[in-house]
Amino acid sequence: MKGELVMNPVNLEAELQKIMDGHPMELPEAVRKRIDLTLSTLPDKGQGSKRLRHVLSVGSAAAVVMVGIVISSAFLSPEMAAALRQVPGIESVFRMAGDFGLKIADEKGLVTEVNQTVTDQGITIKVSEVMYDDSRLTIGYVQESPDGIQELNNVAFEINGKPFHYPSSGSGNRIDEHTYAGVINVSPEDELPGNFDLTMTVFRIGNTEGKWAFQFPVKKMTSHNKAIMPMITKTHGDITLTVKKIIFTPSSTELDVRIKQPAKSEKFINYDMIDDKGIVLERFGGSGGGHTEGDYTVMDFKQRFGPAAGIPRYVTVRPVDDQQASSPLKENRVLLDRSPDEEHPIVLPQGGIGHLLVTKIELLNNKTFVHYRAEGVQPHLQGTQLWIEDEAGKKHLLLDKHTEVIDPIQYRFVREFPAFRPEQKLTLVTRELPLPDYTKELEMTIPVNP
Repeated sequence: MKGELVMNPVNLEAELQKIMDGHPMELPEAVRKRIDLTLSTLPDKGQGSKRLRHVLSVGSAAAVVMVGIVISSAFLSPEMAAALRQVPGIESVFRMAGDFGLKIADEKGLVTEVNQTVTDQGITIKVSEVMYDDSRLTIGYVQESPDGIQELNNVAFEINGKPFHYPSSGSGNRIDEHTYAGVINVSPEDELPGNFDLTMTVFRIGNTEGKWAFQFPVKKMTSHNKAIMPMITKTHGDITLTVKKIIFTPSSTELDVRIKQPAKSEKFINYDMIDDKGIVLERFGGSGGGHTEGDYTVMDFKQRFGPAAGIPRYVTVRPVDDQQASSPLKENRVLLDRSPDEEHPIVLPQGGIGHLLVTKIELLNNKTFVHYRAEGVQPHLQGTQLWIEDEAGKKHLLLDKHTEVIDPIQYRFVREFPAFRPEQKLTLVTRELPLPDYTKELEMTIPVNP
């Protein structure tokens, strides 16, 4: 029996949500003069995220207000196009709604502009850009809907006219009540051609039937990639693990493994990856398919991580038994009674796994930003566990605002919250996370760039 598996990258963040009621780059003067006039009129933008759970159900989107300037990308180098998109208001959806790796890919000019717009049933979808780097196929889009943000419930894909059904997921940032910018991440299970035509068709948004069809060319960007095929196998008890392939790209790191374990086992093994400098890579989702061999299940699984800081000399792969907590996690609260800074942060303990260090609070007129970093065993997971309570005990966590990674090496994050009155008594809250259950006997240190 063969099937597909799509994982929620951060189960604990999803659990928390359930209980809740760029700097511009310098441009040539000729280009600068063409856009200077518009910059003063650009609206402020917010950021958020919505993770999706179904293979072909991609979260609803909306529109990013784009600058009405025509600059022909056909006459720009990839680097120049990337620089242009960093100007506020005309930056790419990847920079607005993507993860840290997509922002890096955009900065390196690895993104292909699409800029196709379709309107049906009063709802507009614009596919702005696409990126394929042999590890991930990602589409940037915006949508505007007069009835508010709604879910894309039926999305179909074709490559060179042939349908495919690879696992996919989505994330994005709400711009306002009617607008949303998002990305669709597709995880190819087979190697795709170097160049191909991709067709994406949306058949339903919320309860609205329609047809929003797009077709555009995609080019594989591999000049910055490195792939290794270790084919290293370890066995512990009745579990056998083989690391088949690791791909390093500017936007992500992909781990391709095969695991064989008893079919009756309820254990699900996930993976952490640590580079040669001890940096824990940000863990994203994974997908895979399996079949049975007698009393055993054999699964081929791909786990995706954030990008490494350059090609490491080696990486360590740590299998971890991802079991849900059997009881509610303890919450720790610290009163926000002073302005923290780098030298005097507010410390939020998270148990044996580590702690958060809040270094800056921005109380703005229409929003609040909390800047912090994580220290501990699984810093990226720890960084998702932060919210604010007011004096009445009401939890504040914007469900459509994701934890933004500012620096994946120093594990720095920023999270957006609603605006608060200066006189309000606020409390920062986190949770104590269980230490990961590593299967040390299956851990592998794999040479990459000797």
